[in-house]
Amino acid sequence: MKIKKLIEILIMIVMGLGWISMLYGKIGHSFLVFLVATLAFAILSKKHGLIERLAIGMIIFGMFSLCQPFTIVLYRSGFQTLLTGTLAFIVVSHKPAPNI
Repeated sequence: MKIKKLIEILIMIVMGLGWISMLYGKIGHSFLVFLVATLAFAILSKKHGLIERLAIGMIIFGMFSLCQPFTIVLYRSGFQTLLTGTLAFIVVSHKPAPNI
């Protein structure tokens, strides 16, 4: 049980680091790290509601990043954030909710 929790925390850290490196580095490999970590978290975690809210938040933030006129850094990573959020939402919505 503790190992699953540790794996979830490590995947969340990799998600965050992938997104941060996508903002400040090369988009290609960082995006793949961010995408794979997010989808792994969506598949492995039992926290259905949390992942669904996280995916919706990524979709909203991706749309904001694409439409904002302030900085090119957010614009560059906006589509990747939007795509990752959409794919995570699709995975979560097709996964059966855990019985509580």
